Amino acid sequence: MRASIAALPDTLISQIAAGEVVEKPASVVKEILENAIDAQSRAITIRLEEGGCQRVLIQDDGIGIVANELPLAIARHATSKIRSLDDLESVASLGFRGEALASIASVSRLNITTRTSDASHAWSIQVNGGQCVQDVAPASGPLGTSIDVADLYFNTPARRKFLKSPATELGHCLDVIRRIALARPDIAFAVWHNGKVIERWPSQSIAERVDAILGEEFKNHRIPIEVLQGQVSVRGFISQPTASRARADMQFTYINGRYVRDKVIQHAIRAAYQDVLHGDRQPMLVLAIEIQPELVDVNVHPAKTEVRFRESGAVHQFIYQAIHQALAKPASASAMETMQSIPSNPLWNRFIESKNLNLPVTERTDLERLFVKLTPSVAQPQAIPESNDLPLGHAIAQIGGIYILAQNKHGLVLVDMHAAHERVLYEKFKTELSAEVRVQELLVPIVVHVSEKETGLAQEARAALRQMGFDLSVLSKHEIAIRSLPVLLAKADPAELLRHLLEDLHQTGSQAVLEAAQHEELATKACHAAVRAHRYLNLAEMDALLRQMETTDRADQCNHGRPTWIQLSIQDLDKLFMRGR
Repeated sequence: MRASIAALPDTLISQIAAGEVVEKPASVVKEILENAIDAQSRAITIRLEEGGCQRVLIQDDGIGIVANELPLAIARHATSKIRSLDDLESVASLGFRGEALASIASVSRLNITTRTSDASHAWSIQVNGGQCVQDVAPASGPLGTSIDVADLYFNTPARRKFLKSPATELGHCLDVIRRIALARPDIAFAVWHNGKVIERWPSQSIAERVDAILGEEFKNHRIPIEVLQGQVSVRGFISQPTASRARADMQFTYINGRYVRDKVIQHAIRAAYQDVLHGDRQPMLVLAIEIQPELVDVNVHPAKTEVRFRESGAVHQFIYQAIHQALAKPASASAMETMQSIPSNPLWNRFIESKNLNLPVTERTDLERLFVKLTPSVAQPQAIPESNDLPLGHAIAQIGGIYILAQNKHGLVLVDMHAAHERVLYEKFKTELSAEVRVQELLVPIVVHVSEKETGLAQEARAALRQMGFDLSVLSKHEIAIRSLPVLLAKADPAELLRHLLEDLHQTGSQAVLEAAQHEELATKACHAAVRAHRYLNLAEMDALLRQMETTDRADQCNHGRPTWIQLSIQDLDKLFMRGR
């Protein structure tokens, strides 16, 4: 039988909306915290019970809610943050939809207690499952707002079954709190769980907040970023490639203070790190991007974790260049930073700490006397030149035809000569490529069968593709002829490359796929041309390589993301040999 069309009850509408807005206790924490921040709070306390499944209580010292507006605060689509479409297109607040409290109230027992600066006392309202059980009434409470959410999903048991264990839900809540706390280091946060404090961050600088949340490893390997260009700026910290992780769980990106997981930004990050990270390793980073509100649409996802840029290609290029340039420092700069914070290599530190040697303490042996005879090319012990002004020092020996040993004023430098030379050549080839794009004209055009969407993309991007070395002709709505392509990619599959390039231009407005393909060819060329293992070098040749490393960008890693050198300080060596114990 045909069912008749009928309007849904408000309570059911709110419960349906809650399915989008309130997925789990962490969603409740996020929505209420964003409202607290919008209320100009300077200190926020979060109290959780059983991972938030039993209770979420958030207290702030913000501006509060006027008593006669409390019923509107829990009504659907009621907000103080927008009044018109113009406001929506340039929204600067975190919460603005007017759905959060109504959705939360529909699936929990909700109590709000609030007080404004001009009120003589606080006011409260109580709602159970979307039904008001206590009208606005006088209450006791400090300036600000306290929102108490108890028994989440008590009236929708089927949804409650999807909640995980309290420990898992607590982990999700803490992830949300940390993300928000990173964006607002000027606000103090305290987190309680089952009556015990588990996190506390005072109002502090961004560097202090980042170090407190991301930990010691990131603190020791972070690179600051601060770039302003036109209407876009980015500031924060990224990790050195040597401090990478297997997962992308330590990447925090923000647009105008809002945490987002945007594909354009993620793509730019991967492209910037593409030839300095090993395998599928992921960097750690905290990036705060500021952009004119009218240039970004934050109203594209119920949870507001996705955004849409008006000029995605420009944003992609800006983020890519900012990270790329921050990573593009020669080995000399890295060496100076390493010397200021020795020991800095986590793998070496763990090796030293794992030793439990019981050796007699002996007199220190000079490094040059210890190693000079290890190199067949050196017949006599030689005086080592002064290396005070040389970050990577002077070569003193070679081991196994693979590693160069050098001495600087801080101790011993170990260099993988093939990996280091490979990076030097690779950067040289990239510089030559950027100076001029060599194009190969095809005697017989290559006809590629494409979809109508790809044909449209090719027509839109024809001028950009020509600058990259591709000359295309649209033969029909399903055929494109390639008449020229970059010389460096002459051996590539042109059809596959063109499809990926068109999709890249459409998705992010970038040509990262083309650059990645070209750089892969250059990396192979550099690998084949670099000095091979087991080739013995004399001291002059080794020194020449060290000097090249000191002036080459990204010389800390080879093209595959492996380290090219490490610094071992005198203190490292003393620990290894248990001197002074």
